[in-house]
Amino acid sequence: MKGVTEQNNFIYFTLALIVLLIASAGLRSMPEGDSHRLLQGIMLLTELVAYFSLNLRKEWRRFILVMIVLMLVVNVLREFTSWHMTPLVSLTAVLIFYCGMAYAAARQVLFSGRVDANTIIGAVAIYLLLGLIWSVLYMITLEFWHGAFNGIEYRDWSENFNTATYFSYVTMTSLGYGDISPAVPVSRVLAYLQAICGTFYMAVVVASMIGARTSKNPK
Repeated sequence: MKGVTEQNNFIYFTLALIVLLIASAGLRSMPEGDSHRLLQGIMLLTELVAYFSLNLRKEWRRFILVMIVLMLVVNVLREFTSWHMTPLVSLTAVLIFYCGMAYAAARQVLFSGRVDANTIIGAVAIYLLLGLIWSVLYMITLEFWHGAFNGIEYRDWSENFNTATYFSYVTMTSLGYGDISPAVPVSRVLAYLQAICGTFYMAVVVASMIGARTSKNPK
């Protein structure tokens, strides 16, 4: 991507994640097939932005390319076959991508030893990725236990993406509105682990930035 540097690369990636979150809000009003194709298209766009904007090594670029190919193959299988494992394979591919990008971004943000606008935005990107990771985990849980959550009806995961993501961020920020709640042991474990992870992440970010500033300005 033209104009992408180490001083602004996370801006593009964070904007792509925000576009994904905003666009998912309008998917429920669309027919099932159209909503799935649009969501997959936006996810692929997010992966392309990650490929071109994040300062990744060759192995990470190969990783993104493999994820893109895998998602395309799964979409073809969904359109032209009735393979019942397609939703689970698709969600697993998305989960692996988000986990990989969170790890790659953390290496550049939390362990870079510098604090500037780009690293702060990168920290926001990681926070968004953590919410998306748990959102996918919740949707995978629904594939196995259709009644895993009170307030979320089982349907195609593309239709539940916005609802699961909403519950994910509400849980991670410990808001707990109560309109959606975990109903089985697995979903309850995921929910409290996310609450712990969200709190711990904020502490790590603060400690990392304070440490970076302190190392640059020794007494």
